[in-house]
Amino acid sequence: MKSLGDFLSWIIGGIAFAVAMWQLVMFVTFRDANGIPDMMAGGYHLLWAIVAAVIACACVVVSFVRHPHVEEEIHITK
Repeated sequence: MKSLGDFLSWIIGGIAFAVAMWQLVMFVTFRDANGIPDMMAGGYHLLWAIVAAVIACACVVVSFVRHPHVEEEIHITK
């Protein structure tokens, strides 16, 4: 069940990252009714981009925090 939670966390994080990038592009390329570029008029796109980025970061943190006792073994061979 733990791997299913990790899988869902990565999927949700990936989707949230994609939405964040999409909304950021929408914010940067926003045009007003006259067709003139106006980034500040599309402020809600920036808000959605920030929210989606926070969700993506939270999913990555959850994925890594769930495995605190996993230690990598270092094999030294000659």
